[in-house]
Order: sequence, then C-alpha cells, then structure tokens
Amino acid sequence: MKKTHEFFMDKALAQANVAFRHDEVPIGAVIVDAHGIIIARACNNIESHGCQIAHAEMLAIQRAAKKIGDWRLNGCRIYVTLEPCLMCMGLIALSRLDTVVFGATSDLFGSGLSNRDTLPSYAKNLNIVSGVKKEECITLLQAFFKKARKKEKGKK
Repeated sequence: MKKTHEFFMDKALAQANVAFRHDEVPIGAVIVDAHGIIIARACNNIESHGCQIAHAEMLAIQRAAKKIGDWRLNGCRIYVTLEPCLMCMGLIALSRLDTVVFGATSDLFGSGLSNRDTLPSYAKNLNIVSGVKKEECITLLQAFFKKARKKEKGKK
C-alpha cells in the first residue's frame, strides 16, 4: 500500500488531538524518512514546557535527529497540521528536510510559505505542499479556541 500525504497528515492530526486533550494549541507533526517510515512524532507542548521552543515541529525534528543519529534529515518530509512559523521554518531548512507538507495556513504566525521569495537561499530546493486535510486541521484549531474562550469567559 502506497502511503499518501493524507495518510501521514492523519498521523499529524492524531498528534494534534493529543495536544488538544492536554490543553495545548492542537498542532501535530510527524517526520517520515525517504522509505516512507515515520521516524518521529510530536505535538505542541508549549504550555507544559513553559517555553516557545516546544513547538510540534521543533520536538519532532529533535526526535528524528536522535533516532537517526544525525542532525541532517536529508530525504525526510515533515507533515504538520499548521503552516510552520519562522522559527520552525528556520530549523526545517537548517535540518535539510526535503519537503514540508502542512494543512492549514496561518496568516498571523505562519512563515509565508506561499511566497517562495521569502525563504532563505539555502531552502530554495525545499518542496512545499499545502492544504492537505486543511478543513480537518482548521476545525480542530477552531474547536480548541472556542473551548479556550468559553473557559476564559467562565473565569470572569
């Protein structure tokens, strides 16, 4: 069975659901090697870590590098439910991932992947696929923020 972008995005969405259940912004990421094997999974852990460095992409890249024993993730793809921010895009490019596949765009915090001219010169060969399972990714994020607003309203 050939695994598709949708298959791997479902795995990233499963991670996002873990974050949701732990009151973290529901963003999930998986990293797949050149053979189509998932080598790392992660979800946002910013609240529990108390630091912005705990983005799903950052944690997944750290785990993938540890798993393969090299910081160079040549031939690997990252699947993430929300367009990576500038910090995560920097790490993605520096880690030499081949492809970024994401679901929902982020006008507020995204790195502007739709504009290739803004990417650093060393990331020009980076393949970008957007909109995979976009509606599912958006629906999960909307549910989280609706729940958070309701919780905040209840505190007043």
